[in-house]
Amino acid sequence: MTTSMRSSLLLLIAAVLVAGCGTKPPVSMTSPNGIGPFRGLRATPKQLAFTCVVPGCDTTLVVKVQSTVNRRVAIKRVVMSKMSPEYTLTPSVATPFILGAASDFSVDVKYAPLSAPGSDDLKVLVTYTDASPDSEDPDRLEPGELEIPLVRRLVGEPALDVQPRKLSFGLVRQGESKELPVVARNVGFGNIALAVDTVDAGHPWVSVTLPASAALVPDAGVSIPVKFSPATRGYYKGDVIIGSSTPAVGEVEFEVEGTSFIDGVIAVEPEERAIDFGDVPRRQRRSVTVQAANLGGNTLFISSVTVRDLSNNVRVSLPNAMNQVTLAPLQRIALTLDLDATTAGVVDAMLVIASTDSARPSLEIPVRGTVTEPRIEVSPTMLAWGATPLGWQVSKPLELKNIGFGPLTIRRVTFVGGTSNLYALKNLPALPFTLATGGRASIEVEFRADTMASFTGGLSIETDDPTMQIVEIPLSANGVSCMSGCAVANATPSCMMGQCGIASCNAGYYNTDGMASNGCECNETGADSSEFCSMGTYKGVLRDTSGATAQHQGMIPLATDVDWIRFYAEDANNVFGDDFDVRITLTSSDPTIEMCVYRHRTGSHDSSCYNEGESCGSRSFRRDGSLGTDDGADFDIKVYRRANAGPTCTMYTVSMSNG
Repeated sequence: MTTSMRSSLLLLIAAVLVAGCGTKPPVSMTSPNGIGPFRGLRATPKQLAFTCVVPGCDTTLVVKVQSTVNRRVAIKRVVMSKMSPEYTLTPSVATPFILGAASDFSVDVKYAPLSAPGSDDLKVLVTYTDASPDSEDPDRLEPGELEIPLVRRLVGEPALDVQPRKLSFGLVRQGESKELPVVARNVGFGNIALAVDTVDAGHPWVSVTLPASAALVPDAGVSIPVKFSPATRGYYKGDVIIGSSTPAVGEVEFEVEGTSFIDGVIAVEPEERAIDFGDVPRRQRRSVTVQAANLGGNTLFISSVTVRDLSNNVRVSLPNAMNQVTLAPLQRIALTLDLDATTAGVVDAMLVIASTDSARPSLEIPVRGTVTEPRIEVSPTMLAWGATPLGWQVSKPLELKNIGFGPLTIRRVTFVGGTSNLYALKNLPALPFTLATGGRASIEVEFRADTMASFTGGLSIETDDPTMQIVEIPLSANGVSCMSGCAVANATPSCMMGQCGIASCNAGYYNTDGMASNGCECNETGADSSEFCSMGTYKGVLRDTSGATAQHQGMIPLATDVDWIRFYAEDANNVFGDDFDVRITLTSSDPTIEMCVYRHRTGSHDSSCYNEGESCGSRSFRRDGSLGTDDGADFDIKVYRRANAGPTCTMYTVSMSNG
């Protein structure tokens, strides 16, 4: 535009402003528009929202700009808040121009995206002022600027990636540092940016510096420096985790490796504790591959790789049948160990690597495993009941044992065809079940003598023993009359009503389980304590100053049996101190055996019983002394079986002490 044209335009605007002088009632406004000032301009709509935001879109939206005052307004310019080649603004009237009182004009906003939307906020800015030249006019409109936001709808899904996924720092001497970069990139699609703002370096030797601002739109990336600073001599390999606070963006990790060892260092990866083949069935083969690694900063020469194995089942090999190899710093080479499982048993071998590692010239790694071949052993090999009186039900135990190597599965336990239904299985675990190496299981086979006759049969046990999958146990029994077959252990037999029973048990024996077939099976060794308190087993005087103790072992073989144990606790000194401290403890594997403790204060032992100071329901009792008082007392202990509890042939022990 020439100077003369600018002068003509300014004269035209001035003429229009002068012609418009005058006063009119202001337009009544009830509320502001929320974007522009109350007196000035307002936009309809308040913002422009573009829904097509990918390259190739071409959208034009129209915004109407309206004056809110009864005065003419000078529209100075309509521009973008930031220059962008993706937007084109076309006002309906070329700027600058005069907008009449309460009038409006429009702006076409064209959006043709060239790439995914950025993170910056863009606006259309309409700058205006009062058109009157009278600067003293009290109703004059203050200069202002109307902002019309341009909203781009976010679409797509962000995704974080880091490259490279491994940083190898090589040799970095102790106390020095080395820095390498990784690039974090938004590999998602659409127009959603992600923030790279979290990091876990994983080790004090590793530090990661995130950029101050790292909001990445799709296809954008940022370089992130990673520093390795070993504080001591050693080797490190671990993961660095980089994440984003942007919702639904997962963490990404990359590996960092470095060493401060100057010389070559031999190692086996993934670990050096042992190489384990696990369980390998006999006559099968299995291979395990590990890495021989040089964890040092200089070359390492491996002169030999061998296996010490007395069974000669394990062999090791290098790639391409090499015998020797040279490893560069942090280089690895595969070692393949082969197990030819020819002999069942435990693998106990040793991998031996000879190298120029000065600290470990011969590295030895244990090689473990088990060549499995489970074997079943059944004991006894046959079950014979012999003469069994009518009415008896007699059970016999059968033990199953895994004498091989590896787990043995018991699949089925059944009676063979033709076996009498007078035989039955008892205590059989749910099938199938497994026995570990050396494991045992016990089942019971019961014979019920309902008829006077001979009965034979067999029990079939099916397993995964590869040499003997089915074991048959012969069964035999004879049902006989009471008069010809009633023989009971440790007892006098009885044949009342033709049924074999027990007339009486031998001295010291008890029929605890109530069955005649196994006789009086419970033998109470030693003297049985009386069921009367005054006749109970007396353990003598327990003096507190000597810290005296006593112990009694017994049995409660019958439900109604009761044992009494007694002792006198002497308080030998009660002037300047008191050592009196009575403790009584009952122990037994049978939880139904209990005790009651009674205490009767007396100067010396009294042969009579006084049920005073009863304490029941606990297996432990304690009575401490009192200074200046004679605490001497008789202690009577009743050992009994809890009501409604079935008796067992189980020992108990009562321990007593004073002081």
